[in-house]
Amino acid sequence: MKLSSMDASPRLLGLVWPFIAVVLAQALVASLSLYTLSAVRAYVGGESQWSKGQKHAIYFLSLYAGTGSEEFFSEYRGAIAVPLADRSARLALEQPEPDTNAARTGFLQGRNHPDDVTGMIWLFQNFRGFSYLDAAIRHWTAADTMILAIQQLGDAMHETLGKGPVSTAEISAWKAEIHRLDHQITPLSKAFSDSLGEGSRFIKMLLTFANLVTAALLILLAVWRTRKLLAQRQAFQLALNAERERAQITLASIGQAVISTGADGRLDYMNAVAERLLACPLSAARGKPIEWLFRLVDKDTSVEDVRLIERLLAGEPRRSSARPQLLQRPDGSVVPVALTGAPLLVSGHVVGAVLAFHDMTREEDYIE
Repeated sequence: MKLSSMDASPRLLGLVWPFIAVVLAQALVASLSLYTLSAVRAYVGGESQWSKGQKHAIYFLSLYAGTGSEEFFSEYRGAIAVPLADRSARLALEQPEPDTNAARTGFLQGRNHPDDVTGMIWLFQNFRGFSYLDAAIRHWTAADTMILAIQQLGDAMHETLGKGPVSTAEISAWKAEIHRLDHQITPLSKAFSDSLGEGSRFIKMLLTFANLVTAALLILLAVWRTRKLLAQRQAFQLALNAERERAQITLASIGQAVISTGADGRLDYMNAVAERLLACPLSAARGKPIEWLFRLVDKDTSVEDVRLIERLLAGEPRRSSARPQLLQRPDGSVVPVALTGAPLLVSGHVVGAVLAFHDMTREEDYIE
């Protein structure tokens, strides 16, 4: 009986589903690893922009204190806007109901790449309590306090300088305060960067370990599944060999000559009766075309049946006729026989043919 695709698909799925599950798990872990490392890398890049903005703000604010130039103040405002934007993004994510839209706007204004923003928000929301990231955010929060102090100082300086000239002592006090704030914020910025670096290395090690574990699981599953399939195959082979032996014993014990061919029309098997009938041993006949072993000729018309095997392999059975035929052997001798033939089907496909001959010599002698 032919197996349909509907029958074969569940069997195939039953064999391969463990591999599919582990491969999908491996792919999921690998994708999560890449996404997490990409998000951490984005924070490292964002910290670089934050530090650059903070340093430029200190630098231009110091120049503004000494010159009162609006150009320097404008540069200072542009520089400090970067850490202030990152601060607004952090505050939006720390709310009881995180405002991801405000956070996205803040990170974009903080000069983070648009493709990195989604990962940065995801990492903050899902790993906020993770030790390394938590330490980095605490340093970030402390540094933002200094950023606000710098902003307040810059606004106060701008307001004072807008009213007119200021004394040298006041300018010196501003510069001293700028230096103090810079001295306090620099270690916080470094600690923030170091925490991100440690966290990145730890996450990389953790995710590498997870990938190795899933890979080892896949190998173990493949070994287990392969051993199971080999055991099943061995059991099937033993059962098939036993069935073949029983079939050969059965064929050897019956009184008719039985031969079988492959799909190419060459002899594959014949029992002992067929060896005697054809006057040819199986070892010499195996693999030979049927036409080489015998010819069938109608006794009355002397017409040779040249398409016998062709019709059987096409799926057309041959029923025994009441009138015997003459089987002509390779040595030229003939034997009257009654022939029955049928195509050999496996899963609905013709894989060969089976022919059964009954020696009619005794019957013909009786008739004579």
